Amino acid sequence: MDESFEIGVIVDLEDNVAEIELLENDHCHSCGARMICRPGDSGKRVLKLTNTLNVKIGDRILIEQSDKNQLKLAFMQYGFPLLGFLIAIIISGIFIKMPFAGIPTEVLQFIIAVLVLILAGLLTRIWATKKAATDFSVFSMKEICQ
Repeated sequence: MDESFEIGVIVDLEDNVAEIELLENDHCHSCGARMICRPGDSGKRVLKLTNTLNVKIGDRILIEQSDKNQLKLAFMQYGFPLLGFLIAIIISGIFIKMPFAGIPTEVLQFIIAVLVLILAGLLTRIWATKKAATDFSVFSMKEICQ
């Protein structure tokens, strides 16, 4: 089987959204979308996808990674914190002109930028957690397995 495909089991249906459980495998640790599929009560990874195949609870389906929302997810995971870091460096460079408590201005600017980077990372984590509870996904249903 291709690495971009996974098999999941439908565990819940709500309106037109299916909740799918996946077993964690070796690819989960390097996947950029691991913030979206989160462990459920059973310890398995859980995805919520639009029910495009008219599946029923208990069906096994093949799931593929799609391009939908991929760019937004990558920007939020990497671009948003980096952008916050760069903006903090620029703004602190404008306002911090003198050493403070014996700390050189460049070090102080760097410390402020790192704090903004951490804050942006936390905001990204909160955003991803909220999005994971909705239909936001970089995965799609491919076919029902027999």
